[in-house]
Amino acid sequence: MEESTTAESSGSGPTNAVIFVGISLLLGIACRHVLRGTRVPYSVALLVLGIGLGALEYGTHHRLGRIGNGIRIWANINPDLLLAVFLPALLFESAFSM
Repeated sequence: MEESTTAESSGSGPTNAVIFVGISLLLGIACRHVLRGTRVPYSVALLVLGIGLGALEYGTHHRLGRIGNGIRIWANINPDLLLAVFLPALLFESAFSM
């Protein structure tokens, strides 16, 4: 029981990663809605949003709390796993929109 509470307080808990994914999905939906009438590509807007979140967490003295802990957990993921999971969905979305 004590191990799970120390993992949560140290920032390595899986709930922080899940919270970050949920907030990222909400930001993606909001970004898609806001950019609907513009000529800005959706993927470019998501890239800028991700760079902004990363810069806010790593580049400033302000910490994002649980969201920042989720960012740090996802920053240490295996790049091959990340590519294998997200690349097919991104390719499908791009091909489908064409």
